[in-house]
Amino acid sequence: MDQLREDILNAETVFAGRYVTVEVRTVRLPDGHRATREIVSPPNAVGVLALDRDGGVHLVRQFRSALGRAILEIPAGIIDRGESAEQTGRRECEEETGMIPGRLTRLCRFYHSVGFSTGHIELYRATDLSPSDNRHAEAGEVIERVVLPFETLQGMVEAGEIVDSKTIIAVLWHLRSLDSADKSPLP
Repeated sequence: MDQLREDILNAETVFAGRYVTVEVRTVRLPDGHRATREIVSPPNAVGVLALDRDGGVHLVRQFRSALGRAILEIPAGIIDRGESAEQTGRRECEEETGMIPGRLTRLCRFYHSVGFSTGHIELYRATDLSPSDNRHAEAGEVIERVVLPFETLQGMVEAGEIVDSKTIIAVLWHLRSLDSADKSPLP
């Protein structure tokens, strides 16, 4: 692997915002040439595939400014300082869907844009849900709660109607984790 390694010769932070930091790096390639890399460092996050006993999946629809439209996705949020990924998952599920997970099962971790970003997302499946009175969006966040049969969401993923990577990956990992003898999407 060392034959592929890029050595950092210089690194300069060119932007430090509330959410992301952008660094421009000058690197030496394995063949001796120099190249420039722009690296975005967002906070790490958690996404939760929340499944109820009736086979419903609890989702949120929200406007995503980068896409210029509202999309359907699993509840998710940034890991706060001093908080574990599991704590974030429980908090975000309750805040965004009004459901408290009785059980969280880790599905996977993935890096969302490996070519230029350091950020990763931990994905969990939440089951044994119970209603909460603590449902609220964060300041600056407007979300709509949506509950669909899991099969409907799976069909939307397969048809390309779901464009959010964390939602697509959570659905596929959930399907992968089902016992081969019982392909029921219910938890």
